[in-house]
Amino acid sequence: TKSKNVIAVSSGTAALHLALRAMGVKQHSEVIVPSLTFVASVNVIKYLNAYPVFMDVKEDHNLDIKKTIEFLNKKTTFKNNHTFNKKSKRKITAIIITHMWGNALDFFDLKKICKKKNIRVIEDAAEALGTFYKKGNFKDKHVGTIGDIGCLSFNGNKIITTGSGGAILTGDKTVAKKIIYL
Repeated sequence: TKSKNVIAVSSGTAALHLALRAMGVKQHSEVIVPSLTFVASVNVIKYLNAYPVFMDVKEDHNLDIKKTIEFLNKKTTFKNNHTFNKKSKRKITAIIITHMWGNALDFFDLKKICKKKNIRVIEDAAEALGTFYKKGNFKDKHVGTIGDIGCLSFNGNKIITTGSGGAILTGDKTVAKKIIYL
C-alpha cells in the first residue's frame, strides 16, 4: 500500500478499535458510520461506550457522501474546535468510511469538510485490500491510505488471508506510536 506506517494486529476488529482510541473517541461521543456495514464497525464504537450515527448509503452500498455532507452542514454545530450533533448535543469525533465489496469510495469532498470540522477519518478497507482508485483526486492510491487511519482484515473470508489478523495503516508517525503503545 506504500503506507508509511503499518501496524500488525490480531484482527480487523482490533484495528478498528485501536483506530477509534487513537483518534480520541471517548465515552458519550459519536462516530458517523454507514447504515450498511459489518457489525465490527459498530461494535467497536459500542466498546468505547460511544454512539454510532448511521448515514444512508448509495446504490453501490457505500456511504452517501452528499447526504453525509448535508448532515454535517445542517445538523451539526462547530464550537471550541469540535463538531457537535445539534440533536443529541454530543461531540462527533470520527467517521468510519467502509469500502463495501471492494468498491473504493471517493470521499474527497467529505474529507475536506471533516478536516475543517475536526472529525477524524478512519477507513475500513477490510474488504478492499488491493483496490486502487482509478480516477479522481485519489488516483493510483490504495484504499485505506487516504484517511487518518486505514484498517485491514486478513480473516479467512477476506481477499488476502492469513487465517486471521489485521493491520493498521497511517501516514502519521505520532499516531502509529500511539497505536503501538495501546
